[in-house]
Amino acid sequence: MRNIGRGATQQSSAPYNRRVVLDFIRQQGAASRKDITDMVSLSPQTVVNITNDLESIGLIVSRRQKGDKLRGQPPMAFELNPEGGHAIGISLEPGRVSAARVNLVGDVLERTETAVNTSHRQQLLATMLTQVTQLRKGARERLWGIGVALPGPLGATDISFLGPTAMEGWADLSLLDELREAVRLPLFYSVDSVAGALGETLFGVAKSLDNFFYLHLGLGLGGALVVNRTAYRGSNGNATELGHVPVVPGGLPCYCGNSGCLERYVSMHALAEALGIEDPQLHSPELLARLEDSSDEIVNAWCRQAGERLRDAICMIENMLDPGAIIIGGAAPKALVERLMAAALPLRRSVRGGVSDPQLRLLLSKHQGDSSILGAAVLPIYEMLSPRLETVQQDRRPDTDVAELLGHRSGGRWGG
Repeated sequence: MRNIGRGATQQSSAPYNRRVVLDFIRQQGAASRKDITDMVSLSPQTVVNITNDLESIGLIVSRRQKGDKLRGQPPMAFELNPEGGHAIGISLEPGRVSAARVNLVGDVLERTETAVNTSHRQQLLATMLTQVTQLRKGARERLWGIGVALPGPLGATDISFLGPTAMEGWADLSLLDELREAVRLPLFYSVDSVAGALGETLFGVAKSLDNFFYLHLGLGLGGALVVNRTAYRGSNGNATELGHVPVVPGGLPCYCGNSGCLERYVSMHALAEALGIEDPQLHSPELLARLEDSSDEIVNAWCRQAGERLRDAICMIENMLDPGAIIIGGAAPKALVERLMAAALPLRRSVRGGVSDPQLRLLLSKHQGDSSILGAAVLPIYEMLSPRLETVQQDRRPDTDVAELLGHRSGGRWGG
């Protein structure tokens, strides 16, 4: 279940308290001042001041609640203002760049997609610049920044930048600095699985969950463990790189140098291999039609074997981490993920079986297909909406600019 954030009493915690109130309103969908006062342990006057501040800068709007009051007007309720700000999300995959403009409640307002040689720095930078220029034209409201989601692992590791599911030539992330300097907007970046998990936390099926595991199914396979609404990153930001866990002794050679890795059996690239097609064809209308055709035996056979491996992975995740739920998202088409989830049933016995709600053990993202791009756009929004005290404490300036103290910072990597 979701824990409600609690306000702090110190004067220096005013920015944190604003985030707590804003996050509570987001969770509830609509909340009155009494609701806020009762649940976040702030005084009525503090709540009045905070809601006035948030409404004055356009982050929330007030509406009259419906009710059967015998006397007087029903109380006012506050909601997030969808036009309180936009963000641009960029999702990078080998050979493809997708971008979208997203509002403060997670609606994808406009999107674009381009095939490009992602190993060619200047071509890739030019493509991202073109996409950002196009998308920001429609942002009449404030633009909180840009989020970029890209495949992991990040940094110099033994398995970085090898094979078709990794970003060749991305040992150096300075290209993102060039993009930030060119567009002059705050820029945040993250591994795609972490970005997708944060998207589910703010706007997806994990809104009511504090702890869950996110499976990112795209060209490759990644994961993210979320504990208390914060993704666990590990020592170097590469935690839960699930796709490169060997699951088949003596299995298919993997690009990481091992063999039998999970990604070699459960990923869009693995499906492309089985169908004898190139990776760019994975997003073609013809493939989508095949995925919805229950008589396609090649697809059926692949889903059966992939479903078995997914069943094993779910058991491993549950027994190791005991998450509240496992959520599957990513760039893979919804039709494919639904078939894989069906093929993984019945789930194996684990520490979650018989304890958790069977309907919560395995969930499909409501944004399947858009998970990557929404997750990227969430990165700058998350910086504003998340009531993480350590984030606010990084800003030591006088408490004068409410919007800026809520999280509109100069940009950088989201650090979990």
